[in-house]
Amino acid sequence: MRIYACLLIALFSAPLWAQATVSSIFKPEVTGKIRKLDVQGRLEIEVKGSDVPERIGLDEVEQISFGNKGDERKPEDTPLRVYLTNGDVLYGLPENGPEKEDDRFILKNPRFGDLLIAVEMIKRIEVVSNVQPNVLPELDKGVVHDVTYFAAEGGKPAQMDPSSELVRIVKEGAYLYNEILDEDAVGGVLYAWSRLRGVVCYRGKVDPFEKLLGIFTLRDGSLLRGPITAWADGKITVDHRVLKKTLTLDESSLLSVTMKNGRYQYLSDMDFAKTPEERPYYLPGNFNYADYLFKARRDQAQGGGALSLRGRVYPKGLGVHAISRLTYDVNRSYKRFIADVGVDDSAGDLASVEFKVYADGKLVWESGVLRRSTAAKSIDLEILNVTQIVLEVTAADNADIQDRANWANAKLVR
Repeated sequence: MRIYACLLIALFSAPLWAQATVSSIFKPEVTGKIRKLDVQGRLEIEVKGSDVPERIGLDEVEQISFGNKGDERKPEDTPLRVYLTNGDVLYGLPENGPEKEDDRFILKNPRFGDLLIAVEMIKRIEVVSNVQPNVLPELDKGVVHDVTYFAAEGGKPAQMDPSSELVRIVKEGAYLYNEILDEDAVGGVLYAWSRLRGVVCYRGKVDPFEKLLGIFTLRDGSLLRGPITAWADGKITVDHRVLKKTLTLDESSLLSVTMKNGRYQYLSDMDFAKTPEERPYYLPGNFNYADYLFKARRDQAQGGGALSLRGRVYPKGLGVHAISRLTYDVNRSYKRFIADVGVDDSAGDLASVEFKVYADGKLVWESGVLRRSTAAKSIDLEILNVTQIVLEVTAADNADIQDRANWANAKLVR
């Protein structure tokens, strides 16, 4: 009896690792339990039925999926949606920061605990109950103030203040300062969260992180990114440069991990070789590209949401609208071009597009007509001696109505 008791204790005290599916650029997809990240930077994966673990270099990994389902967020637990300057998206409950540190606040998240965030690191902050994701517009070029969006209140419609500044965040709300209206109240005026839709902040350009890092999609919809310093026992240690903190994430809290800056380069992180050629199907005589509403989006679909093809969400890629031509200089520096393409899930039933890839002016791949109901198509092209590639999306049926198209996870392999 004592032996059985010991066995039960050992069984239930043993760490339970989630099954992970690892997609690599150079190897077939592997499913198993990730045991550790070894000293050579390789994931050691225990595969069922094999005595020899599979080892895949972290710099070769495209994505790791855990098969977990997304959480149903409770508004009382995650009333705020916070976008950081590095592109992270966090959900949580605001709390007061340390005493005498008005420029920092605590964001409590059910999955990764308390984060101390500096206000200067916030690109935008949204009140979940008052505004949908990505509805508040980005700041126009030349704007040097934060822009506050107020919720409708009583008979007063939703409105905005284009000359405000986000000063401080506390549990009860946000302190906002308008130098014209609040000249003497330099600390700002407190607005309860219920009165706000959000604040879009003016921030200087943030230099991209050029080293290998992971982009973590959490089950509550949060996105975190940073270099992975350790991986063992179902826990991942991440060095978060913006928060200046080491985070420990459980595999059970994740939907996926997407690797960036490995032996490949995502097109959404590269500059265009020239101004994109984008226009509506029926071109008006006074067309001005600067005013065009459907310019290519980096790591977002047209409409501002995540890139999504038949239910699969992609953290990297390009969201475009037919008609579109994007040009990139590759300068014979890469071996392959890889992407999944299709009509974004947010498009309507009338959407129909065709994808084409040109290498040094020659058509090398075309998709045929794709619709929202069509499965995504995968591209894997050799471009070893290619100097320039062009990605084109043309309208098929129904002119360009609802033609939201995705170059999902589009990348160049070194």
